Amino acid sequence: MTPLIPALNSALQRSVPLLLGCAKGNRPSPTYPCWAVPSRLHGSSPKNLPLKQWTLVVSPFGRLLVELPCHVRVRPLDPVSYPEGDRVFVTVSGGTRPLPHGPDLKDFEVKYNESAKRMSILSEHIDSQSQVEVCTPARFDLDIKTFGNGSVKIQKVECDNCKIETEKGDSLLQSVKSHHIYVRANGGKIVGRGTLHGNLDIRASGKSTVYLDKLQGTFVNICTEDGLLKTQYLYAESSLLSSAAGDIALGSVHGDVTVESKHGNITIDSSDGSLKACTHQGAIDAYVSQLGKVDLKSQEGNITVKVPASLNTNFQLSGIEIDVSPELQLQGKQNSTEGGQKTLSAHMNDISGREQWIQASTTSGRISLQVQNWFQSLKLDTPTKQIK
Repeated sequence: MTPLIPALNSALQRSVPLLLGCAKGNRPSPTYPCWAVPSRLHGSSPKNLPLKQWTLVVSPFGRLLVELPCHVRVRPLDPVSYPEGDRVFVTVSGGTRPLPHGPDLKDFEVKYNESAKRMSILSEHIDSQSQVEVCTPARFDLDIKTFGNGSVKIQKVECDNCKIETEKGDSLLQSVKSHHIYVRANGGKIVGRGTLHGNLDIRASGKSTVYLDKLQGTFVNICTEDGLLKTQYLYAESSLLSSAAGDIALGSVHGDVTVESKHGNITIDSSDGSLKACTHQGAIDAYVSQLGKVDLKSQEGNITVKVPASLNTNFQLSGIEIDVSPELQLQGKQNSTEGGQKTLSAHMNDISGREQWIQASTTSGRISLQVQNWFQSLKLDTPTKQIK
């Protein structure tokens, strides 16, 4: 038994640097050591070892403010280990400088304002390759801003307001539920995995791309400048999705949806509700499964409209050429030609008492009306790449 004593002393000595990194709020010190962060740092390389750690006692309902030039990761506390939800854990790891207490953390501030219930993590000069991991109460509001190539990763939070701003860094939101989700990017990707639940306002400038699995809310507003905008499922009362030059690719959309792209193409795998889509130079390809009113317009591109054979609707189609699949049984057809433009008016199945229309017009392109069933509209997308 005697040889174990030197080993225990050695282990305690190795724990001292971690304990020295601990900090606490204005309340009494918590009973949990700082190194008991409810997370696992990946790997064992020096870049992943913690440089410094903090534990703070906070209100379960508050706000996290982060302004850093490095990578930031936020996730909720383990409710089993911390049922009162009154802790915040902050861990700094990685970086390229070898000294853990060198200039990397010289201006690094971790503070909690108890009266404002605001947790602040601020720095201008921390190594850009560092990662700051924060575990907060699940109901904490988030206001996170990174500079340079700093990325942001948010996992499984539930709050009133979630605000993220990056420059060239990527943003990954996984299973986020918030009344308001506000995301800005200027070059980095915006990726949503799982369900993003709430009113969304997402804007991606430059070459930033947007990839979202599932959106659910009252209002959704997503805008890109020159990057692809892609969603798999969209459930909202009202949605506006737009891009100046990027393509827009939507999976299954529900509600009143407006899609606009000046130079890009628009693809909609399935629309259930009212749909308005317009583009200047791009093409439009849309499957309309159930509808209110559908209005598709392009100046120079072709338009492809796909419908199930059982759909009850009126058609108003206009283009330099109109091609209708022989599988579709159109009734009341009226054709006209004027100034090189052909127009077809018709209806399909029983439209008595219905004001349901599919209107498609293109100035320089062709119109194609095709039949497609619901099963054919299902597409298995490749999962979005995980941001590490």
